[in-house]
Amino acid sequence: MSIQRINNMSTRIAANLQTRKLPLKSKQKGASALEYIVLAAALIGILTLLATSGVGAQVVQAFTDLFTDAASAGSGT
Repeated sequence: MSIQRINNMSTRIAANLQTRKLPLKSKQKGASALEYIVLAAALIGILTLLATSGVGAQVVQAFTDLFTDAASAGSGT
């Protein structure tokens, strides 16, 4: 599934959710479905970018180095 197709689907869903008439009481209760859709779309975009570029390997190496340094500092070596 391409990013463009995901964006188109999320835009359609967002438009449908915004045009629904909901009672005022339920509109302000917790996070709306639209907010979850936007968050999911952003996460999918970020994960796709990391998976398709060389950045993902650099992020993994940075975390590996971070935990290695923390373990070394904790053990006193």
